[in-house]
Amino acid sequence: MEKSRTVEEGKKLPDLKEEARMESEMVITGAIVDSWVESERVTSNGPRLVLQVAPRGRPKDLVIVEAEPSLVPDRFWLEDLSENLCHGSPVQAVGRASYNGFVSATQLQLVR
Repeated sequence: MEKSRTVEEGKKLPDLKEEARMESEMVITGAIVDSWVESERVTSNGPRLVLQVAPRGRPKDLVIVEAEPSLVPDRFWLEDLSENLCHGSPVQAVGRASYNGFVSATQLQLVR
């Protein structure tokens, strides 16, 4: 089976399996190892929350989750996350894998 399909001579479409994998949502459940907030000066799309998560059952396979600060339930959580006061807290992130290997979250569930 070919990795890509030819539509017209010289034009190729991406492998459908790879495209579906990149577009599908994933759920990361684990514990926060590190967290920080990147300011608007660092990112071009406004401030970003970054979580380093140790997935349940695979704690050595750390996952970087990026999220909009608006996904955090309240400003106290956001302050605690930016001050590294949430290490070890359970988290569940739903999102899509991005090309840089990070997970771009569309939902966050945080528990104290």
